[in-house]
Amino acid sequence: MKLMKKTDKVTLLIIFFIFLFLGMSGYLYKANQHLQFYTKINLKLEKIILLDQDIRNFSKGINEFHNYDIIDKKVFDFQQELQQLTEQTTKLYPSDPVLQKQLTKIAASFLQLRDDIEYFKASNSALIGGGHFLFDLHRTINETDTVPLHLKNHVNETLFYLLRYTTSSYIDAKTIQLKINSISAQNDPLAQEYIDNFKTQSLMILHTLSSLKEVVQDIQNNPLHTLIQEFHKHIEVTFQENLFMERVVASLLFVFALLMLVILLVTHIFAVRTARLQLAINYAIEHSDNAIVITDIDKKITYVNEAFERTTGYSAKEVKGLNPNILKSDLTPLETYEQLNEKLEKAERWDGVFINKRKDGSIYYEKASIVPVKVGDEVVNYLAIKLDITDYIEQNKQIQQAASVFDNTVESIIITDPQGKIITVNKAFENIYGYTLEEVKGKTLHFLHSGYHDLQFYDELWDQLLSHGVWQGKFINKAKDGQLIPVWGTIKAVYDEKENLISFIAVQNDVRELESSQAKVNYLAYYDPLTELSNRTSFEEYLNHALSLASRHKETLALLFIDLDRFKIINDTLGHGIGDKILIEVTKRIKATLRESDFIARWGGDEFVIILENIRSHSDASTVAQNILNSLKESFVIDTHILNITASIGIALYPQNGEESATLISHADSAMFFAKEKGSNTYEFYTQQLSQKVQKRLEIEIELANALANHEIFMMFQPQYDLETRSIIAVEALVRWQNEKLGFVPPDQFIEIAEENGTIVELGYYIFEASCKGFVAMREAGVPLKHIAINVSSVQFRQSNLLERFADIMKHYNLTPHEIEIELTERFIFENTKENIAILKQFHDYGFKVSIDDFGTGYSSMSYLTQLPIDVVKIDKSFVDNIGNDKADEAIIKAIIALTSALGYTTVAEGIETESQEHFLQQNGCNIGQGYLFSRPLSTHALIEQFAEQSS
Repeated sequence: MKLMKKTDKVTLLIIFFIFLFLGMSGYLYKANQHLQFYTKINLKLEKIILLDQDIRNFSKGINEFHNYDIIDKKVFDFQQELQQLTEQTTKLYPSDPVLQKQLTKIAASFLQLRDDIEYFKASNSALIGGGHFLFDLHRTINETDTVPLHLKNHVNETLFYLLRYTTSSYIDAKTIQLKINSISAQNDPLAQEYIDNFKTQSLMILHTLSSLKEVVQDIQNNPLHTLIQEFHKHIEVTFQENLFMERVVASLLFVFALLMLVILLVTHIFAVRTARLQLAINYAIEHSDNAIVITDIDKKITYVNEAFERTTGYSAKEVKGLNPNILKSDLTPLETYEQLNEKLEKAERWDGVFINKRKDGSIYYEKASIVPVKVGDEVVNYLAIKLDITDYIEQNKQIQQAASVFDNTVESIIITDPQGKIITVNKAFENIYGYTLEEVKGKTLHFLHSGYHDLQFYDELWDQLLSHGVWQGKFINKAKDGQLIPVWGTIKAVYDEKENLISFIAVQNDVRELESSQAKVNYLAYYDPLTELSNRTSFEEYLNHALSLASRHKETLALLFIDLDRFKIINDTLGHGIGDKILIEVTKRIKATLRESDFIARWGGDEFVIILENIRSHSDASTVAQNILNSLKESFVIDTHILNITASIGIALYPQNGEESATLISHADSAMFFAKEKGSNTYEFYTQQLSQKVQKRLEIEIELANALANHEIFMMFQPQYDLETRSIIAVEALVRWQNEKLGFVPPDQFIEIAEENGTIVELGYYIFEASCKGFVAMREAGVPLKHIAINVSSVQFRQSNLLERFADIMKHYNLTPHEIEIELTERFIFENTKENIAILKQFHDYGFKVSIDDFGTGYSSMSYLTQLPIDVVKIDKSFVDNIGNDKADEAIIKAIIALTSALGYTTVAEGIETESQEHFLQQNGCNIGQGYLFSRPLSTHALIEQFAEQSS
C-alpha cells in the first residue's frame, strides 16, 4: 500500500513535469512571435523618422525650385507607414493607452505638417514665378536710359535686400518695405510704369517671403519628430519590460522544471532520513524556552517554535520558506555575518549576538547559537537557538551613556555630599581648573573662591539654593594656576523619595571664549581685519563727528579718496593672497605720511579714505596727497614678485565742496575718478566742472544700455592700402554711436564705459557680426579686399567661448579665418601675459590674423614682439604725426618697421594725413597705410560706390 502511494506521487510529479515542459515551450514560442512583431514596428519607426526628416528638409529651400512629385510621394509614404504602424501597434499592445494617445498626437501633428507643406508648395511656386518676373523688371529698369543712376542703385539695393532676406534672419522686413516704398516716382511714363510694377512685385515677393518664413518656422517647430521619438522610446521601454518579464518567467519555468526533476530523483533517497531527523529535532525544540529556527540547506526556514513567534511577532506560516535575514536590521556589524558564513561553510557551530528587527519594526538583541545538522557527513539543516537579551543590553547602555556624558561633557560637573564636600568631579572640571579628583575629593568649594565676590554674594546663593532647590548665576573662580575663570553655573539640590537632602550637583560653563568672541565682534564692527584700519562704518561716524567740530569752530576739513591703480589686474593675475599683502604694505606706507591726528580708513577693496582736520588751506591737502604718491613710488617686493603700485587721489574740501558727509564723499570719489582718467598716479581737487563730467559719464552709461536695442550702433570702414601701389587691399571696422539725446558719441568716450560695466561683451559680438556682414557686401559688390581688421576688447577675451562664437558667425557668412584680422591693444598683453598669449595662440592656430594696435605707446618693448603669435603690427598715429618734426619718433618708426620685417610681420601705419608722411613710411619699408590722405572712414554703401568702380 505504501509503495502504491509512493508510486502515485512520483507519477503525479512526472505528469506535472510534462505539462510544465509543454507550457514552457508554448510560452517561448509566444515570446518569439512578440519579438518578430516588435522588429517590424521598429523598422516602420526608422522609416517614418527618415521620411519626417526628408519632409522637413524640403521646406528649408525657400527660394529654390522643387520637384513637388517627390515630396508628395514622401508625404503619401509617410501616411501609409503611419497607418501600418498604428495597426501593428494596436495588434501588439491593444491595452496600452499611452501608445494609443501618442499615435493620436502623431497623426494630428502629421496632418498639420501635411497642410503646412501644401501651403509651402503654393507659396514657393508663387515666389519662384514672382522672382523671375521681378528679375526681368530689374533688368529692364537697369537697361532703361530714362531711369536715373541713383534710382537704379536704389532698385539694385532693394533687390539685394530681398535676396538677403531669403537666407538671413538679420534683415528686418519692415526695413525692406520702407526701402520699397521710398523708391521715388519718375517723370518718364514708361519708367514710372516699370518702377510701379517693380514696387508692386517687390511688395508681393516680400509678403510671400514673410509667409514662407512663418510656415517654414511652423514646419521646423512641428512636434512630430519629438512625438515619434517619444513613441519610439515608450515602445522600446514597453518591449524591454515585456521581454524582461518573459525572460524571468521562462527562467523560472526552466528552474522549476529542473527542480521538479531533481526532486523526483532525491525524494525517495532522503525521505526516510529526513523524517527520522525531523522527529528528533521536533521533540527537542517543542519543549525549549528559547526561540528555535530550523532552516534547510539553502537557509530557508522550515520550522519555528512558539518562542520565536513571541519574540519576533511573525507567525510560523509567515516565515516558512523565507530566509532568516527578514529579521536583519542593518545594525549588526558586517563582520558578524562574515564570521557566521565562514563557520557554517565549514559545517562548524557559531555563537554570537544579532541586532535584529521585529515585525513591528522595533529593534531587539539576541544571543544566538547556530549548529549545522548532519546526516552522516552531509549537512541537511541548520538549527538556531536564540535568547532575547534586549533588556540586559539596554540597561548596560544607559549606564554607559550616563558615564560617558559625565566624563565627556564640556561643562564642569561637581557632585558634593549634603555638607558641600566634593564626592566626584568630571574631566571638564580638571581641564578648566587644573585640579585632579584626588586633589579636591572631600574638600568644600572654598578653594575656588577668587575674592571677586564678597560674603554677601555666597550667603544669598545658599539661601536661594536651600529655599528653592536651585541657583543660577555667574561666578568668577580661580584656577590652580591662579588664573581667573568666568563661569556660568547652575547648582541643584538632590533629594531622595523621603525628601532627604542627599547631594548637590553643580554644572558650570566656561564663558571665556564667549566673552572673547563678543570682543572680536565689537572689533570687527568698526575695524578692517586685514589692514587693522577703521572700516566704512567707523569712518562715517568719525566724519560726522569731525564735520560737527569743523562747523562749530569754523575750520576747514579735507577728505581724500584714494584708489590704487591697476590693483585688480595684479589681484586677478597673482591671486588674492598677493593682493592682501600689497594692501597691508600700502597701508603702512600711507600711515607713515600722516599725522597722529589724521584719520584713515579702508573704504573697501583697494580704496582708502583720509580725513585731514583743521587744515589752513587746500595746499596742505595737496602736500599730503603728494607725499602719499611719493611713498608708493618705490617698488613693492611681495614674495618673489617685484610690483609697482600707483594711486589716484580725489580731494574734497569742507565747506567749499559740501557740508554733509555723503556729499563730501561723493565729490571726493568723483575727483578720484578724474584723477585716474588723467593717467593715474596723480591727485585732483573736486570742482563743479568735474561734477558735470560725472553727470555726462552717467548719461552715457544709461543711454548705452539700450543703444543696441534702439539700433543706434553702426559700423564705418576705413580703407587700408598698399603703400607701393596705392590700391585698397583691406578695411578696418570702426564702431560708431549716434544717440537721439546725446548726439554723436565718440568711441573713446563710450568704449571704456562699456568695458567697465560689461556691455562690451554684447556690443563686441554685434561689432564682429556687423563687420563680417559689411565685408561680405563690399566683396560681393566688387571691392578688392583681402581681409578686414576688427577691434576686439581685452574684456571680451575673458569669455570662455569667444573663439567658438566668432567661428559660428564667420561660418554663417561663409568667411574663412585668414580673411579676418583680430586687432588688440598692447594693454591686452600687459594685463595677463602668459594667459593672454595662450589665448592669442588659440586664435592664431585657428587661422585668424592677429594684429597689435597702437604699438609702442604702452608697456611692451620691441623685443617682446618675438614672443607674440601675431601677424601685423600697427604703428600708432602719435608717431606718424611727428614725422618731419621729431627725429626720435622717426627712429622709433624705423626700428619698429625693421624688427617686424625681420620677424616676417606686416607693418601698418595709422593716421597718414600728408604726402610727406606717406613718402617717409613707403621709403622705410612700411607695407600698408591708413589715414585721411587716402580715405576717411566710410559707410558700406559709400565705400562700395567709391572703390567698386576702381576694381572694374
